[in-house]
Amino acid sequence: MMPTRRDRGNAVPAIARTQDGSDGADRSFTGNCFTDPLEPPMCRPISLAAMAGIAALTLSACSDSMGPATATLTTVSPTPAATAVATSTTITLTFGQPMMAGMEQYMDLHQGGIGGPAVPMSCGWSPDFTTLTCTPTNPLAAGTQFTIHVGAGMTDAQNHMMDMNDWTTMGGQWATSGMMGGTHAGQPVGMMGAGWKHGSYYGMLFSFTTA
Repeated sequence: MMPTRRDRGNAVPAIARTQDGSDGADRSFTGNCFTDPLEPPMCRPISLAAMAGIAALTLSACSDSMGPATATLTTVSPTPAATAVATSTTITLTFGQPMMAGMEQYMDLHQGGIGGPAVPMSCGWSPDFTTLTCTPTNPLAAGTQFTIHVGAGMTDAQNHMMDMNDWTTMGGQWATSGMMGGTHAGQPVGMMGAGWKHGSYYGMLFSFTTA
């Protein structure tokens, strides 16, 4: 004698039914269809749009939730190409997210172009590591061009590389080995740390002129 079916007539919703469930029903599952010996097969088709939504949610869950894929620079001070800048100015870089500690070593200031001597400075980060401020040891020479050099290998706190492609719209210029004349701050280009170079470039240059 066949046992009483407690799910007979959909007393238990199909979506809640499970193979060998507590209701004692004898059924099997195939794909998205519920096959029951005593009832017609029940299929729940999934549309392509729904499948795409599921895939999107999956990719979103697996993506990096800590920030953008690349580090960003938002402002440079003094403003690139500025003139009549005070000789007592500080150099400030503001980033779109916290930066990795120690990245200040990959920013310097040259008198003249990138091939000129490096200007001694002391640098420090804001508490949230988004703003780097560097103060020259002595007042800058008057009526002189200076070049801020930002290394291409700088990374943020999540180890994302800098994306410098948009920096040219901020007045930046790509730094190449040819511009340095084979040396950088008195050292051979080949001795520069990994934080200075990314790909074929040695960072970005921003120039200004003092009053």
